[in-house]
Formats: sequence, structure tokens, C-alpha cells
Amino acid sequence: MQIQRWLSTAGIDMKRFYAFLLTATLLVTGGYALDYIAQGKGASRKASQLSRILKILLTPCSYTYTTCRNPYLDVVFAMDASGSITQTQFQTQKVASKIIATIINFFRRIRPGGSRVGALTFADDVMRKFELNEHTDLASVIAYIDAIDQSGGLTNGKLALETAQLMFEEFFVKENVKLIWLLTDGVFTHGSPRLRATHIKKLGWFICVIGIGNNVNDEELKAIASPGCYFKYRSFPEYLQVVGLARSQLQTRVYGGF
Repeated sequence: MQIQRWLSTAGIDMKRFYAFLLTATLLVTGGYALDYIAQGKGASRKASQLSRILKILLTPCSYTYTTCRNPYLDVVFAMDASGSITQTQFQTQKVASKIIATIINFFRRIRPGGSRVGALTFADDVMRKFELNEHTDLASVIAYIDAIDQSGGLTNGKLALETAQLMFEEFFVKENVKLIWLLTDGVFTHGSPRLRATHIKKLGWFICVIGIGNNVNDEELKAIASPGCYFKYRSFPEYLQVVGLARSQLQTRVYGGF
């Protein structure tokens, strides 16, 4: 804990330290080059890249020689509920989100005083499905993700990011790393989210973006995402497959040693 005492004595905010550590590690271990993985790469390779990013976000202290304590996470799932997504695809999106929540819980438990999960859907408008302080264990989070419905309409990604930021601010825990996990299968229709994304990242918060299919604007999604956190997949089933493999890889590494 020496590094934490030194930072405190020096007047350095631990939140900013973790944000710096995470950003630097994301850049060093792959950076924006990771966004190529969806094209012509096998599911296992894609899962390795995804699991690497998740491990960095969940255990940043694993990548430094200093002694520090891995922070808990506040995660908001921003789920595309627009009309271009079929009911089956929306269900697949929910299953993948539940797996991501399981991975978070595996490393940094969802509990009072620990990691927290919230969720919203976005189409023409944004619906806050549950807040960061509502559900304090994995089982409850999974049950409420299961209950999320699809509204249909266009794709208001700008408002999705604005709302996710509000969700963090209204139930703010300074020490927790902030992560928005946003999925979309199309082009944003209510203005560009770039300025909002830039503002969020300047706060030291993180945005991971999942682009599905050939109708997304890769350039814009890369600009929105934090370094190394844009992933593109050909289909919803491929995304689900990769997330499942990433979970298996992470659990195997933990039990088998890194």
C-alpha cells in the first residue's frame, strides 16, 4: 500500500491515478490496434483480445510494479433497443450483458461497497432500466437484465452517453472506476456523440463500444471508444460466442495462474 500512502501525501487523487494507469495500460497493451479483431480472425483470437481488455479494466494493478489495490467498477450497460434489432438479437444482447456482469462479479464482486451495475436502453429516447444503487448482487442484476424490454425506433447514441454520465453522477462513488459498455448495430440518428464521449473520457471514465454488422460507422465508434475498447463483430451470435469464450479464458487464467 506504499504507493497509495505516497499518492495521498502528495495530494494525488487515487481516482485519477487509476484512470492514468488504466489508460496507459490500454495503450501499451494494444491501443487502438485492437479494433481490427472482428475482420478475418477466429473466435478464440477475438476472445483473447476482449479478455485482455476486461482484465486490464478489472485488475489494473496487475500491470504495474507498484503495490496498489484494484478498484471496484461502476458499469452502465447502454443497450441498443432500436427497430433495426430483432427480438432474437435483443435477447442475445441481454445474454452477453449478463455474461459481462458475471465476469465483473468474478473479479470485483457486485455488492454493497463493491462493484455496481446499471442499465439503460436507447432508441429514439433513452430509458433508464435500473440504477447503480438498485441491485447489490449478481443474481439481482441478472434478473433485471432479463426483464429489460425493447422499445424500437431510431438510434440516439448521443442521449445514451449523456444519460449514462448522469447515472454515474447521481449515485457517485469517487473511488470506483466508471465504465460505459455501449452496443449498437447502426448509425446514430440524433447527432454525433463524439463531443459527449470526449468529455466523459476527460473525466477519467471509460467507454467500451461494441459494433455489430456492416451498418455501423466504424470511424465514429472508434472515436467514441476509449483506447483499445472498440470491438466489431459480424453478428450478434458471434458477439455472444466471443463473450462466452472470453469468460472461460479469464476464469481458466485465474485458476491456472497468469
